Amino acid sequence: MSFYNGSDSKFSRNYCEEVEMVFSAIDCLLHRGHVIYCSSELSSGLRLFDALRRHSVKTPAELKEQLGEAWYQANIWNVNVRSGIVFAEAVRAAFPDGTIAITPAPFSAPGWSQPEYLYFWEMLLRTRIKSVWFNRNWQFSNGCTFEFAVAHDAGLPTFDHNGQILTRSAGTEMICVAVEQLERQGFDTSKLRANVELLHPKPAEMR
Repeated sequence: MSFYNGSDSKFSRNYCEEVEMVFSAIDCLLHRGHVIYCSSELSSGLRLFDALRRHSVKTPAELKEQLGEAWYQANIWNVNVRSGIVFAEAVRAAFPDGTIAITPAPFSAPGWSQPEYLYFWEMLLRTRIKSVWFNRNWQFSNGCTFEFAVAHDAGLPTFDHNGQILTRSAGTEMICVAVEQLERQGFDTSKLRANVELLHPKPAEMR
């Protein structure tokens, strides 16, 4: 039983206002602290590519058309969400002091585009995160590889799923190997390649 009930009020906000509102809720928990971010495949990644290959299609849209939105939700999205949550729980358990480990898996912002999600997570990484851990097969995920690039641009330490240091060069090599594998299978890797480019040192960094 609650003392108040939800209303049917409708609100009109622009995207930046929504981002600030979400960050204000996060800051209620973090209190200006910096925590661990757990990166895991969600809307793209190895599980998706394996399904595309098994069903002889090349895109998520083709997969959904062949098997239905409900199948995709149950067998790709929901499984990835559960895997991301389990991974974050395992990372948190590795720290006896109860360090907070954030996972993007449960977050939903209806109406946001993929670039808007990526901007939000990028801002979170740059302002409220102290290290980033990457789940198994992260190198096949557009989102995870982008987060790897952001983490290194922001100077954050990165770790693999076992807690071993994942260097910029080692991570870049893993993505390149994944790209080669997927391209041999005829998949579009343009987003993965774009994220590799973000990891290349800029001229100012090479001086």
